[in-house]
Amino acid sequence: MTDQFPLKIEAFLMALRERAKDGITASELAASAVEGMALAISLLEIRLLSGPDKKLEVLQLVTYVFDTYSDRCVPVIAIPVWWIVKPAVRVLLLAVASGAVEPMLRLTRGAM
Repeated sequence: MTDQFPLKIEAFLMALRERAKDGITASELAASAVEGMALAISLLEIRLLSGPDKKLEVLQLVTYVFDTYSDRCVPVIAIPVWWIVKPAVRVLLLAVASGAVEPMLRLTRGAM
């Protein structure tokens, strides 16, 4: 059995890139982040990694999605304010994502 994680995550990111080409709303970005988390969690179940390592992989994906696409959600007029609050929003998002991994893992395992 081959490791499909890199291929499927890359396919997810390519689809997200295509959706965000003409802009993306904050709700679409949040939905994409949750979708990516669920995909990563389901794919990481077959990897022989410890729990914290799997969580780190998921959080790295969320970080990448936020860092890459969050600026596209902000109206041009709000960009200066966004630059100020973005670090705090990033920390809050990662805290929420970190707390969501365990419940999502249980849901994923229950669906298998």
